[in-house]
Amino acid sequence: MREAAGSNPAKSNIFAFFACSESAEKTLDICNECVIIDKNLFDDTQTNNYAINNVVLADNSLTITISASGCSGNSWKATLVDENQILESNPIQRNTKILLENNEACLAVFEKDFTFDIQKLKENENSITLNLEGWNTQINY
Repeated sequence: MREAAGSNPAKSNIFAFFACSESAEKTLDICNECVIIDKNLFDDTQTNNYAINNVVLADNSLTITISASGCSGNSWKATLVDENQILESNPIQRNTKILLENNEACLAVFEKDFTFDIQKLKENENSITLNLEGWNTQINY
């Protein structure tokens, strides 16, 4: 990169440092194929950038097939976000959403599976029901 006459390279480096630091903080909020229990993140999670095509529960693993527009889907990251609210019923219920990080700007539609270890959502209960936003069937775990 060519510096403009009279520019201060130290200021440019400081600006770049802050930009990296700010984006690093945002990536701490989500992680790929993990479960986060956080009411604020749940409330902020938008679910209009993907569709859920299939859900499979096997032991403590929940595999969710998502389709969305993109270039390949290889860079997508998905986090299962729990509302941190237990609905009193028998069995208890928990509300969940998928936070999909998709920075691909292509018009093609791809499908990708994400698998989450959901054991911590069960806490000490024998069974729970998950209400996954965007999926019409309750998930009995």
